[in-house]
This record gives sequence, structure tokens and C-alpha cells, in this order.
Amino acid sequence: MNNTKLTLTLLATVCGFSLLAAPAAQAETPDSQDKMKVTLSTSYNYSIGDYGQVNDTKITYVPVTAKAKYDDWTAKLTIPYLKITGPGVVVGGDGGDPLGAAGAVGTESGLGDIIASLAYKYKLNTQGTAADLTGKVKLPTADEDKNLGTGNTDYTLQFGLTHPIGDAFVTANVGRKFNGSSARFRLDDVWKYSAGGGYKFTPDLTAGAMYDFRQGATATSKNFSQATAFITYDLSDSWATQVYGATGFTDAAPNSAYGIQLSYKFGSTDSGD
Repeated sequence: MNNTKLTLTLLATVCGFSLLAAPAAQAETPDSQDKMKVTLSTSYNYSIGDYGQVNDTKITYVPVTAKAKYDDWTAKLTIPYLKITGPGVVVGGDGGDPLGAAGAVGTESGLGDIIASLAYKYKLNTQGTAADLTGKVKLPTADEDKNLGTGNTDYTLQFGLTHPIGDAFVTANVGRKFNGSSARFRLDDVWKYSAGGGYKFTPDLTAGAMYDFRQGATATSKNFSQATAFITYDLSDSWATQVYGATGFTDAAPNSAYGIQLSYKFGSTDSGD
């Protein structure tokens, strides 16, 4: 099966999952509806950076994500389209690494690596402080020969804490990414960290900022370091949008990035998670 057929098949699977889950959630009792939430989202993400090279690398990343939340459990499946224009240094899309060898500037596109995750949230107190544990797997569905992926399966285990302070919140995360390695890409396991916060200006409008750090995956790789500012707005009980802008501080991160996301929550009666 070629990439185009595989992409269409997987997109149909995600859409079908969401459409089937929506009426099922609506058919449950009110108590069950409060526990079960299904969301379908897509976004457009664009970044540009020199990554220590003379010529810039431009990345377009367009994922479709299906999320099912039941009680304190959340499962996600992300299927992305990826386009990279540059000298072939950056490998992978969202959070890609400068692992390739510089060559002539060219453009490659196609299916990116599919990402699946499962998270559990535990409420620590009645004030809303919560801890979450997330397991994530990156499946090597992107074309390794086009530098759209490493061709390896990666795993990530992450722990996070979130604490509300009135209409504001602060959050911090630490994770370990277990990189698959091959003869072409000999990658080390890395630590990753993030911290930030936000403020809920109105019931529908939230703004905030995050800082992300990730170790380089090889002995010669630079560490990834990036700051992001975001605004989230609930258009209705079911529809929400988010815009963001980011800037990188090392040669492993883009000079600048921005994106916009649109999501739809099936059977929603509130604007919560």
C-alpha cells in the first residue's frame, strides 16, 4: 500500500472512530456523558529555522487527532501530514531533530509518524491540583528515505503536575524518551522537561506560555530549547480554537514557529477538558 492510500485509510479510521463514538456517548446516561468525551481536532503548524546551516529548513505539519476521555483516562491517536523543505538536515516533523547530512535544498512530503498515547490523571486535593502519567509511542510510518522520520519506533514516559491558582494555573512535566536506534540513526535515550502556566481571562478565553527543553539525541546534537505563547478560545460548547507562536534558542529548534488548531467535542454540554 502506498503512502497516499495508507494516509486516506488511516484518516478514515480516525474519522470513523470519532463518528461512531459520538452517538454512543450521547446514548449513555447523563452520568456516563460526564465521564466520556470524544474530541476530533486538526491543526496547521509551520516552522522555519537554519538549524546551524546556511539554508533554512521549513516544516509544515498538519495532524488529525482523535481523543477519547473517559473519567480520568485519556487516549489519543494522531495521524499527520508532513512537508519539509530544506537541505535534508532535519529528520521528522513535530519536534524533529537535526540528524541528517546537509545537501542540496529540496522538498519532501507525505505521511508522518503516527503517535498513540494513553494518560491517567490523578486529583491530589480538592483545590484542583492534579498529577498525570502519560505513555506515548511513535510508530515509524514516515518515509525514512525522505527524512520524514527515522524509521524507528520511539517510546515516551512522562509525569506532570498542574496546580490552579484562582483563575491561573502552573504546570511542569518531566519525561524520558526512549529512542529507537538503527545503523543509519544511532540515537540515545533523552530527558525532556517543560514548565509554564496560563490565565483564564474569561470562561472562554485562556492565554499562557510554556518552555520546553529536550536533550540532544546524539553525542554531537544540540539540546532543544523553545518558548511558546498560546491563546485558547472556546467558540461554543463543542467548538474550540487555539493559536500559538514559538521561538527557539538553539540550533536544534526552529527560529520561529506558529500554528492554529480547531477542535470539535462530540456530545458536549460544557467547555471543559
